[in-house]
Amino acid sequence: MSREVADLVAGKFGLEDEARRLLARNIRSLDRTERRYYFQRIKPMEKEIKKFLEGYCSGAGETVKEQVECYTLDSLLERRGDPDLVDGMVMDVVGRIKVYQKLRERSEREGIRLSALTNFGGLSMVLFAVVIITAIVLYLRNM
Repeated sequence: MSREVADLVAGKFGLEDEARRLLARNIRSLDRTERRYYFQRIKPMEKEIKKFLEGYCSGAGETVKEQVECYTLDSLLERRGDPDLVDGMVMDVVGRIKVYQKLRERSEREGIRLSALTNFGGLSMVLFAVVIITAIVLYLRNM
């Protein structure tokens, strides 16, 4: 489902078919030449792409924003929570926590299991809290 957003971005910025295809893939699935292409051609335009997506989502109304979020959620559910390049940009614009919250709700409702580390919200907060508390205790103990 992220193909629609990738096509929209590629059409706006005049990207080639190779870039359009790469936008709908995960960064970990790219080989060496594809990564080189991504970092030379697409990554430098990432700020402009995000500005365009932000303007597209906010300028056209709430229904367009919901539609883009729906495309992103559908794409994430197809990949069991693993975002591709376009999904990552949309999540940066819309808000990662908001998207992951909706993803978790929808995956529970539809019975789709998400891959590991997708539900990082609660677990990472616990991990950060433990690390910070341990650091404070060690610092105070060694004073």
